[in-house]
Amino acid sequence: MKYTIAFAALFFCFSGTMRAQNFSDALRLSNFQVGGTARSIGAGSAMGAMGADFSVMSTNPAGLGWYRGSEFVISPGVFNASTTSRLLNDDNGTGIEENRANFNLNTFGVVFANANTNRDWRATNFAIGVNRLANFHQDFYFEGSSPGSIVNRFQEQANSERNSGFESGFESGLAFDVGALFIDNDSIVSDFDTTPNADVFKRQDVFTSGAINEFVLSFAGNYKERLMIGGTIGVPIIRYEVEKEYREEDRGVEEDGNIPFFNALTYNENLSTSGTGVNLKLGAIYRANQMLRLGMAVHSPTFMRLDDVYTASMGYNYRDQTGVNDFSSQSPDGSFEYRLQTPWRFIGSAGLIINNGSLRRADNNRDLKVRSPRGGFLSAEIEYLNYGDNQFRYESFGDAEREVNAAIADELTSAWNLRLGGEYAYDQFRVRAGYTLQQSPLQGDDATNSIISAGLGLHKKTFFLDMAYRRQMNEALYTPYLTFDAPEQLVEQQSNLGQIVFTLGFRWF
Repeated sequence: MKYTIAFAALFFCFSGTMRAQNFSDALRLSNFQVGGTARSIGAGSAMGAMGADFSVMSTNPAGLGWYRGSEFVISPGVFNASTTSRLLNDDNGTGIEENRANFNLNTFGVVFANANTNRDWRATNFAIGVNRLANFHQDFYFEGSSPGSIVNRFQEQANSERNSGFESGFESGLAFDVGALFIDNDSIVSDFDTTPNADVFKRQDVFTSGAINEFVLSFAGNYKERLMIGGTIGVPIIRYEVEKEYREEDRGVEEDGNIPFFNALTYNENLSTSGTGVNLKLGAIYRANQMLRLGMAVHSPTFMRLDDVYTASMGYNYRDQTGVNDFSSQSPDGSFEYRLQTPWRFIGSAGLIINNGSLRRADNNRDLKVRSPRGGFLSAEIEYLNYGDNQFRYESFGDAEREVNAAIADELTSAWNLRLGGEYAYDQFRVRAGYTLQQSPLQGDDATNSIISAGLGLHKKTFFLDMAYRRQMNEALYTPYLTFDAPEQLVEQQSNLGQIVFTLGFRWF
């Protein structure tokens, strides 16, 4: 899947104390990949029609109705992101790999089952716990030489702000403070104006962390072992942090370098986003016969209330007739509160039960039926949502709100996500495999993204232990800053996201 990570450029374009959101922020906060249990991950997260797994509280809560006994589960795991980045503007550039590992808790919860075989409602069950929906831990680094400078962005911004009578204390204001921008004959100029095609060495470290963990409160009923219905009140807890360290240098071989006066620039940004949300998930499962189960679920939009806290700093080193000058400046502390409404989600699912059957074997020329402790299931889910329906809500910034929501509708579109999985059981042992195919959420992008998974399990009457591995490969384009007239800098990224999860569970009846 290829997409531009637009959060690369922090747009402080509406006021000196407001960071503007963009379509990448909306995508990051609405593109969920339910972690759940190792059983679910191993089977491709396609448990919607199968149920009896804690992960379905965040997908199809009707699956809670299949439980016959109470259960406690905990799923620790390790997430590893390996990202190779290359500056495409540098013809001689090479990819640089960065790795980031993170220990996390995918699932933690309890199911309370209330079975009653003497009534039409055979079970009324309740569950409470946490499922992980997204993991933001990643590091990447690039470097290379190419025409263009981040100062071009600050200069464009300053000229625009000059007409509006306001100055950003996070970008152009800092550039004036350190001497990267200055006034000459009533024009805003920089050291790069006289040599716009000169190569500038640039590099950047980006460190992201955080996650979306959803607190779930679920209820479900089982009607005559034929129809399961359920609901979940979900409360996602959002934490996202990014630290960016950007540097430019003049490494020209001439005595004065490629760019007269300029030596080096640093620009560092820190952003922390936190908040909570609420949503409602409703689901149903119909057992058509002993083998076939059909499920459906609908998720309401998640209504999030978010808070951004951000700072920036800049340093600039240049030489003139007085010698070498080195200045630095720190932005004020910025904060902004806003809301996000994510899209509706619709999920259809089907499961095929492979019951424990009978094998025939020859014994003294006679056919004997022998009970085989074998079985399992095959399952599939298809999910639909329109990422272009994300909506930001600002207080007192109506024009900015309309602008960012129009950009979301222009840049993002609807997508289908297909999940396939299966489990094979032999006595107390389980083997699982899964595959996920995701459409790109970007307008005009027909690329797809694949995820593969596998798992093993040991299931006893009163406890179980599962393990799963999931691997996802992403391709993306990243831009460290955005400009209108200067050369656009593009960084190609290839990421391998690996996850190992263990689930320990205890049952009681």
